[in-house]
Amino acid sequence: MAKKQGPTIIEMTEEELNALQERIKAKQLAENDYPIFEQTIQFVLWVQIKLVHAKITMSKFKKMLFGSKTEKKKRSKHDDDLKKEKSVAQSGNATPEKPASEEQGETNLAANPDKMEVLIVPQKTDDLKKNPKGHGRIAASEYDPDEIIVVLHETLKPGDDCPSNCGGRLYALPVTPGGIIRIKGQSCAHVVSYEFNKLRCALCGEIFIPKASADFSDEKYDEHFKSILVLEKYFVATPFYRQERYQQMLGLPLADSTQWDCVESVADCVYPVLAVLENMAANCSNVNHDDTRLKILSVIGDNQLNPDKKRTGMYTTCIIAESDDYEICLYYSGVKHGGENMSALLKNRNKTLAPIIQMCDALAANITAEFETILCNCLSHGRRKFTEIEDFFPAECGHVIKQLAAVYQYDAQAKKVGMSKEERLVHHQTYSAPIMEALHLWIQKQLDEHKIEPNSALGAAIRYLRNHWSKLTRFLSVAGAHLDNNLVERALKLAIRTRKNAMFHKTEHGAFVAALLLSLIATCELAKKNPISYLTVLQKNKSAVFKSPSLWLPWNYEATLADTEKIPLQQAA
Repeated sequence: MAKKQGPTIIEMTEEELNALQERIKAKQLAENDYPIFEQTIQFVLWVQIKLVHAKITMSKFKKMLFGSKTEKKKRSKHDDDLKKEKSVAQSGNATPEKPASEEQGETNLAANPDKMEVLIVPQKTDDLKKNPKGHGRIAASEYDPDEIIVVLHETLKPGDDCPSNCGGRLYALPVTPGGIIRIKGQSCAHVVSYEFNKLRCALCGEIFIPKASADFSDEKYDEHFKSILVLEKYFVATPFYRQERYQQMLGLPLADSTQWDCVESVADCVYPVLAVLENMAANCSNVNHDDTRLKILSVIGDNQLNPDKKRTGMYTTCIIAESDDYEICLYYSGVKHGGENMSALLKNRNKTLAPIIQMCDALAANITAEFETILCNCLSHGRRKFTEIEDFFPAECGHVIKQLAAVYQYDAQAKKVGMSKEERLVHHQTYSAPIMEALHLWIQKQLDEHKIEPNSALGAAIRYLRNHWSKLTRFLSVAGAHLDNNLVERALKLAIRTRKNAMFHKTEHGAFVAALLLSLIATCELAKKNPISYLTVLQKNKSAVFKSPSLWLPWNYEATLADTEKIPLQQAA
């Protein structure tokens, strides 16, 4: 069967196209113009058929044809002005100064909401001196060495006479931190073969077996190797069958089922830590969460056998909890959505604490009706609705995006100087609040005066902002509230790339193991700890972990290990 051809490509120069347009206006078409119209109609019909069969929107079809564009905007004069502003929070002066527009009597957006520019900016001062990005080598102290070799002088030592015959004596200089690094390659595993030279008596036949060395273990796969498998599977997102082929090429025939057994054994050693992390996360001040889709074969099979089931969806929920001392990242994979996982987590919250600040998108499934929270919605979600349709409504969308960009600039300033929650709230109330109030007036005016079509994409985007305005602007009234949920959306990429490579989990138990180990890996990353070292130590100290899991968290396990003196830290790393 011949391959079905797409529409014919019409090749025309700019001069030929202009000439055709002139003939159309003059209604004097030539004979060779009609095939062009026929091919154009065929192309339109082809596009319609593709859209119907593929069941995609025009915006997605556009991305299919031309690719996705970045949301980054070209720098404008206003952006350069914001870049030149000095930070408003200096040491010993946490409260920002009033905007220059207020002091000089300038017209602001609240007085002129249709003017599509940001007029409320902090008072301009001298440019901030920024340290240029470094392009040098990474310092040796940044590496975590597996082996340290001390190099001594061949003939000299401290206290010897100086070889220059100056009469002085030598003394030791401080060792350079980190020394000089040399990186050597190695396989994904260090395979050791023990060959026992057995002896048999020629008369009685008794066999004498030599005693194994001190480093001999009854376990075939050691804890460090299992930790590497965990990172390869759930952080690098390499499926077991792909690891099997890769390892086989390196002379390590390790079946994918054996790899799963190793990974599952790690989960069996570390799962008590999860309950402690959940309890601590529930008692934090801030919590962000979001969902992504998931496939579990056992659940899909059950759905097919029970077509009347009301709950058929599968989700991976990511929850990031923040306190002043630590950050915790938790993953849950199964049939529960974000709101249900949040409700289960908040059951551990101390009833005497103030309501937790909850950041999520505006889906009803994210709301925890069982517990009181300070609900915030993601401002990036609202902004994204305008960036997706900016090509069709450039003036209106450009206006909204520009106002929100100014608010994000002020938030970046607060983060850069390390403002406290209360200082950041005052900063936003001083500079961001007038911008958001003016934007709210502009939105209301578009709807009240019927300047936009309510059922259009622009109308839907504007109504989204208006309907969720109080939750989208919670950062103007609550100290510590975030602007958006980008923190969790970035963390969800861990689960998404695993899903893209492995596509599904076989059972709910497999999904639970993946979520558990992902939680520990991500929490280690937030705490800037080596997850391989952490998982290795937990396995080697399994009985102690089960007895007191609160002493074996990513930020305190090294101190606990040093106190117990069971394993030197160099071996654990």
